[in-house]
Amino acid sequence: MARAEERRRQAEEARTVARQRAGQSAQQARSRPAFEGFKAEDFEDKQRGVAWAGRRELGRALAFELSRRSKANFDHWIVPYQSEIHVARKDRYDGENRELNAAFFVTTSEDGVSYGFHVGRPGGKVKDAWAWSAFVSAISDERRVRDAMRTSMEEHELNLVVFAMEVSYGQVARITADDEGFQWLHESADQEISRHMSGEELAEYLSNVAPNKRCDVYLGRQMSGEKAMGAGTGVVDEIAEVCLALLPVYDASSGG
Repeated sequence: MARAEERRRQAEEARTVARQRAGQSAQQARSRPAFEGFKAEDFEDKQRGVAWAGRRELGRALAFELSRRSKANFDHWIVPYQSEIHVARKDRYDGENRELNAAFFVTTSEDGVSYGFHVGRPGGKVKDAWAWSAFVSAISDERRVRDAMRTSMEEHELNLVVFAMEVSYGQVARITADDEGFQWLHESADQEISRHMSGEELAEYLSNVAPNKRCDVYLGRQMSGEKAMGAGTGVVDEIAEVCLALLPVYDASSGG
């Protein structure tokens, strides 16, 4: 009898805790800044690409969600003259020099919504204090960060896309995760070249691509406009899941 009573007591306590957690989750969801979801006009070609009406609302909602789940203090910034937002920790983002930051990004185009992690470097000699340098070093030297990046790329089907200034600024490579490391792919009008890379080889490639010229890395995925609109307000959670999976990469790059 005593054992049965103890089991009933424990079951009731578990139900009480579950109800409390459900109530807290509902309250947190209600307090998240409102974002109505994407609309068809968000994916239309616009002059200067700055007419994405809901970008501030999505930025606030995503910053709130990342802050809540990571227990850190995230904020959002509008990228001038682009259909793009950055989300980053308040104490690790330089609003005056956006090109030097590591940040999470969301951008829209006629192709849909792209989101994930971004880090870049401007032209000129690379400085050790830049987030770019920390990112490359982490891929090369920190197995925990490298493994977290590979795992997130596999689980969320992410691509690491490299843009650089060569003859002109454009995409120069796309990297995916493979069984042992990474797969580098370069496509041109008349050929496709691919090769396996270890983490160290990937870091070396990024260090040497377009030396002393602008280079950007976007580690993320793309969602069609149709799917983004169909997700409604839940698209915030889908984007947040990818950002949280990439949090070790962000922290290593931004000084966490």
